[in-house]
Amino acid sequence: MTLHTPAEALADAAAELLKEHDAADLLLRLTQDAARFTGGDAAGLLVRTDGGPLELLAATSHQAMHLELFQAQRDEGPCVDVVRKGVGVVATGRDEILARWPVVGPAIVDAGFSAVHAFPLEWQGGVLGGLNIFGHDGAALDDDSSRTAQALADMVTLVIVQPEHLQADELDRRVTRALGGRVVVEQAKGALAYQLGIDPADAYDVLLERSVRRGLTLTQAAREVLREAQRR
Repeated sequence: MTLHTPAEALADAAAELLKEHDAADLLLRLTQDAARFTGGDAAGLLVRTDGGPLELLAATSHQAMHLELFQAQRDEGPCVDVVRKGVGVVATGRDEILARWPVVGPAIVDAGFSAVHAFPLEWQGGVLGGLNIFGHDGAALDDDSSRTAQALADMVTLVIVQPEHLQADELDRRVTRALGGRVVVEQAKGALAYQLGIDPADAYDVLLERSVRRGLTLTQAAREVLREAQRR
């Protein structure tokens, strides 16, 4: 199937995660999608295991593979920086690339690339690795392309961390935790309905508005309501 939009690529990857799949193949496809949907000419993935050196996970070409491995060997480059700093890295133009990475920069330029972007593979407050996108034209990605690349990097992270097999008891525990959040929301909705003298449907709308206004998740807003109700 040919995917024409980033949304289709993400939806396809999400569907793959719900069934038996080849993780290596899916990671390569997402890396290819990152280059395709951002106008990049090559892309690669580096990840860190057990606090050790960075390892190559996927690359769209032999050239990209070489650049990713060279970064890992020299401990220098955009992917190395993105793992260390936990934020995206951008370098455009030959001079900037050479100035930022004295060893790896010349290899990037010699390969014909004049723009490089790296996006973090974030997981629970840490960074597992980086998604590198290389371009020949020297242009920085626009905001939409950067958001697309980060969304694909996030999907890459989910592919990496998702367990291949989940035991039935662990699945039950996860479903129970999700249901627990829903119970809290229902309790808060009841508390608001009682306090404000409104029906449950309107109370739910009040809770939703409160979560948006205070920058909270719905569950966090519900817990806040219950804490306030207990203090009354």
